[in-house]
Amino acid sequence: MAEPIIRWKMRGFKQIRTSEATQQMLYDCAKVGSNEAGDGFIARVNTGRNRARASVIAATIRARRADARDHILMGRVVDAMKAHRS
Repeated sequence: MAEPIIRWKMRGFKQIRTSEATQQMLYDCAKVGSNEAGDGFIARVNTGRNRARASVIAATIRARRADARDHILMGRVVDAMKAHRS
C-alpha cells in the first residue's frame, strides 16, 4: 500500500497566525491579564512577519515598581490568562 503524501499549505498557516481574528483573540486574552494587574498595565498586540503576539506591559513607573516588588506580571497576570483560556 502506498504512503499518502501530505502537502501542507504553509501560506495558509501564516495567514491564520496573522489574521485579524487571531489578533483579536490574543488581545482579549491579554486584556484579561491587564485588567487583573490593575492600573498602569496595558495589553497590546504586535504582528510580526510570521505571527501575531500579545503582551501585557507595565506602562507607568508605579506599575513597574509594583511589578518589581510583587511580581504581578508573572503571577496574577499569567494565572488570569491561563484561566481565561480554559
